[in-house]
This record gives sequence, C-alpha cells and structure tokens, in this order.
Amino acid sequence: MGTNRLIYFRTDGNSQIASGHLVRCFSVALSCLQLGLKVCFLISDEDSNDLLTRILGSHPAPSVLNDCENNFSIMRLKTAAFDHPDQELPEVLSLLTSNTTSAVYFLDSYYVTESYLQALRPLIKIAYLDDLKLFDYPVDLLINYDIIPDTAMPAYRAAYQNAGKLFLGTAYTPLRSQFQDKKACIRKQVSHLFITTGASDPYHFCLKFIDKIIDSSFILHILIGKFNTDKETLYRLARELPYLILHENVSDMASLMQTCDLAVSAAGTTLYELCALGIPTISFTIADNQLSSAQAFEEIGLIPCAGDMRSNPEAVLQSAADFVTSMSYNAKDKLADAASLSPSYTKRVSVHTRMCHLIDGKGAYRIALALKSL
Repeated sequence: MGTNRLIYFRTDGNSQIASGHLVRCFSVALSCLQLGLKVCFLISDEDSNDLLTRILGSHPAPSVLNDCENNFSIMRLKTAAFDHPDQELPEVLSLLTSNTTSAVYFLDSYYVTESYLQALRPLIKIAYLDDLKLFDYPVDLLINYDIIPDTAMPAYRAAYQNAGKLFLGTAYTPLRSQFQDKKACIRKQVSHLFITTGASDPYHFCLKFIDKIIDSSFILHILIGKFNTDKETLYRLARELPYLILHENVSDMASLMQTCDLAVSAAGTTLYELCALGIPTISFTIADNQLSSAQAFEEIGLIPCAGDMRSNPEAVLQSAADFVTSMSYNAKDKLADAASLSPSYTKRVSVHTRMCHLIDGKGAYRIALALKSL
C-alpha cells in the first residue's frame, strides 16, 4: 500500500463504445497521480490509444501530468478485444504474475464476465466501476454512482454481496477535474442559455429550439457535437442571429457552462457535470441509454425531463421553452420591488444549492483514496 502502489486501469474507448469509460477512468487516474500513485492504462486497440492521447493533450493542467510523467504509462494488450475480455486473460495474468509491485486492477467495461474477475482475484485487488448490475461482481471495491434513493439502497447492497467494499451513490461520481471545486454564479437576471445534445443531434433539437426561443434577450450557447449533421445550417444561422453562439471542441467545458444561467441538455454524464456546477437544467432524451439518468434526476425533483425527442418532439421543445420561461420570469416577478429578490431568482438559488449538495465534484478523489488503501 501507499505511494508506491500501481493502479492498472483496464478500459477502452472507440467509435462503438464512445469515450465515457476512458474519460471517467482518466479522472480517477489523475487523482491517483496527485496522491503519488503510479498509473498504467491497459487498452485493446489503436482507437483507445488515440482517444486517451487526446484526453491527455486537452487536459487544462498539463503541468500535473508533466510532474508525474514517470508514474504514467499506456500499454496496449496484444490479445485484447474490448468486447471479448476473456480472450486477453492469459496475457493479463502473465503481466500481473511478473509484476512485483503492490497493485490494484481498476476495471471499467460493460463486457466483463464473472470468470474474468474470478481468474484475476487471487493475484490482485480488483476495483470495478459499474452501471448495469449484470451480476454479483466478485471484486474488492465496487463503485456505482447512480442516483440511489434511500428506499432503493437495500436493493443495491443486496445486488453486490460478493464485493468487499461498496461505494454507492453520487458522492463517487468521477467527474473531470475541471468540475472539481467549481460552482456557477446565480445571477439575478437570466441571459445565457447552454444547449447540448451530445455528440450528435439526429432529431434536430438545436435547430427547432432556436425557433422556439425567439426572445433575443437570451444568448444561446449551443455546443456542436462532432457528429452533428446540422452543423453547416447552424453556422449559417449564427451569422444571421447575433444572439446565437456556437461552440466546438471545447477543452474547458466547465468554464463555458459557468457563463450560462440555465441549461437544456440531453441526459447522460452532462447532467452530473451541470449538477456539480449548480446550473438549473432541464433534460431530454434521444437514446435508450439516456432514459435512466433522465428519470433518476426527475424522480428526486432536481432536473425535470422534457421527454423523448423520438416520440413527441413538439412536446419536448415546448416543455424546454416553458422551463426557460418559468426559471427566468413569472408573474410574481413583476410585483417584486427593486429591494426584494424575485421568485424566479429564489427558485434558481434553491435548485443550485440542492444540485451542489448532491454532487460536489470530489468523487474521483474519494475513489483514488480508496485505491491507495485497498
């Protein structure tokens, strides 16, 4: 144990499974480096290597990585395939057997099997980052940062009886370092809106929402994902509409979000990031894997969901527009005198406080501390 400990991160990111696994593992890895631990990423393909390299290059504090250069490495497994982990077992077992350093194996893969974990466990401490609850994982540390109501916690604990230690709930959300120790400022007047659909916008939400929000007192900040097919049309509109600002390839997303007063976002990891900053938000869904996060945030009364763009786009757009209106102004605001706080401002402050209480941005550090002492 201690600062000489080596943490293996076994994960991947490519066009088929996207970047989320690598991004959240990198957040934990960075905290590990800051604690003096050594880090080695085990990956299966060139896509994962390229993506990890881009994550490294875009990190807003490269000096941290430079200082830890001797403690960070990447190794491509010759026999690995991201969706068939058992075929890499002989190579991984050989690596772990030859290593004499105290180590932990941090695994983040939806394809993991019980036989894979059982084979590793006699050789090394295992931590697993789970979203799916596919089986009772035989590991030493199990992390699941779902939003878990108190009434559901017993069921979660029952599902993970084979795990030695459980980290359950949003306190262990491994957000990027830029979202740690940062909070948005709640301004008395709403003027800047943050809008994102993720990597793509197959149902043209951004274009349709621009038509809904015709109040030019709002500045619309639209994040354009790399697979957004409406990109050219949006840029043409931006040349015509002075209140439309487009953003691409943003490295410091937290700073961009902090300039905004409200957010309209596709569900997913972005909701956790907006929550950490405390920016009042409404979500919507465009894919099945977004449904659970949208539902969870709505059930606790923190981030309402406008609905699914695939089934009822007009209702989603109207709900999102109504949210912006209700959080910006209501009839009682007109009655508030200059010395008092408007009801809409008070509402946003309340939401901000509850969001920041739910997710404080320190989940990656808490996980790193556990890996150090495991």
